[in-house]
Amino acid sequence: MIDVLIQGRLRGAAAVKTTKTGNPFATFKLAASDKTGESVLCSCIAFSATVVETVQRLGDGDSIAVSGEAAISSWQGRDGSARHGLDVTVHAVLTAYHAGRKRADKPKHQDDGFGDYQGDL
Repeated sequence: MIDVLIQGRLRGAAAVKTTKTGNPFATFKLAASDKTGESVLCSCIAFSATVVETVQRLGDGDSIAVSGEAAISSWQGRDGSARHGLDVTVHAVLTAYHAGRKRADKPKHQDDGFGDYQGDL
């Protein structure tokens, strides 16, 4: 098992399905760039209700960051070349929509004895 935090772009729409016990889960693909700029395909699956709800609201090309457990996968491309990627079990996600909401919810500056300082400590 490899713990990962990956940022990339959603490729296609997430598919939401139901387990035999009636719980929803989502599968989706994420394209991230490696240090050479080559795209690495991450096949993701999520069982968390929060993650499922979030990814089904996103569309192709939306920016997303995921954290979870990963395993390296290999396959042969259509052109016969060896390809590699990651299979990721996603535990949490962060999108640009989350960041905007968090900023809006941040409390206003309070007098804390540091004068006019407006930044975070």
